[in-house]
Amino acid sequence: MILFGRKHLHVSETDEIVDSLYRLLGSITSGSIKLDVANQPAIKIKINRNALVDGHNENNGTVVVQLDLLEPTYFSVSDDRTGIFDKLRTATEFAQKLTDNGITFSLLRKGKEAITLGEGARPSLSRIITKSDDIQVDSLKESVKLKNDFDDA
Repeated sequence: MILFGRKHLHVSETDEIVDSLYRLLGSITSGSIKLDVANQPAIKIKINRNALVDGHNENNGTVVVQLDLLEPTYFSVSDDRTGIFDKLRTATEFAQKLTDNGITFSLLRKGKEAITLGEGARPSLSRIITKSDDIQVDSLKESVKLKNDFDDA
């Protein structure tokens, strides 16, 4: 569960729901879900074990979760008052927990990769900003578009 604390959103160390979610993701071998809103595709989730991560075959049991926001404006939060550094800290905590559980999480915008978190992240310049080995900005252009989609709604 995501809670407010230490002046940012964070995942509690003892949250059983979040731990159960990580265990569930770790046990899935493959699958996909597509959700439509008003007969329009809104989100597509694909999960694969030992999938390609950054062009390399991950045969070590890594679970790859691809979350494709086909219509990102459906997922905006209009009253979000957390600052960029708070969000970055939350993302860093989440990405570290993903890595600890052998999970790679790729966020896509309309089919184009934006950000990779967790085990399969291979950051380069984004490491300077995030100070994390667990967050990779795949496309600055798509990441900015995604942020703008969230802000515009």
